[in-house]
Amino acid sequence: MVTVDDLNASFRGGVYGERPAMDATAFRAHVERNGVDLARSRRWMVDGALSGIVLLAFRGERAWVGGFGVVPEHRGHGLARRYLDESLAIARESGAATVELEVLVQNARAIRLYERAGFGRIDELVVWAREPLRAPAAEDAAPELRAYDAAAIAALARTPASCWQREPESAAAAAPFEAVFAGMPASPDAFAFVRRGERAAIVDARAHDPAAASALLAVLDARFPAHALALVNEPARGALHDAFTAHAGWRELARQHRMRLALR
Repeated sequence: MVTVDDLNASFRGGVYGERPAMDATAFRAHVERNGVDLARSRRWMVDGALSGIVLLAFRGERAWVGGFGVVPEHRGHGLARRYLDESLAIARESGAATVELEVLVQNARAIRLYERAGFGRIDELVVWAREPLRAPAAEDAAPELRAYDAAAIAALARTPASCWQREPESAAAAAPFEAVFAGMPASPDAFAFVRRGERAAIVDARAHDPAAASALLAVLDARFPAHALALVNEPARGALHDAFTAHAGWRELARQHRMRLALR
């Protein structure tokens, strides 16, 4: 069974750096919120040493690669294609009709691997971050948390979702969180679901138009002035992307290709 140590061992090197990709808490949340099936995921060994891992998730006839990596010491020997083929075979045997993944745009070797296997690019996604605007203060309001189910989130969220991790099932599994609205909460022009932490995570967000997107960022600044904020995998187009780009406090941390392969 794949562990956080396996994932961190596989996600090292020139593209990923040497810092751990996740800690145990983040890994557990990744597995639970995104439907990662550890029984159908794989860890591979060469001469008794870990050589690679894949994390596979399933929703109906769709599969998602929540992590795929070869340990740096074993790269360059053709193992990545072999392990990818084995991963796709597991997805087919599990009844998946399609499989998706995200890959950092600078990871040219992985992109070539996926394209040779038949994956096509379907979107470009950006990770955005904003540092605290001021230091914490005693009068900062306590959060008002709420749990939403997947149906309630689907009524607000974009269709289709920007990526697997921001589908209603994943967002609902991250609840309770703070709901932030621009406009009337019953039918908002924009929304964001936020989990506080060392860096507050925006679980999902949407804006109907540029004015609503700018208003949402202003509400986030007012509600979370003492928190760092991050939003993962926002499409590199549309009202929210343009608002982040125009806002002096937000910066692009990473960019990924979203890729998909039809299995039948």
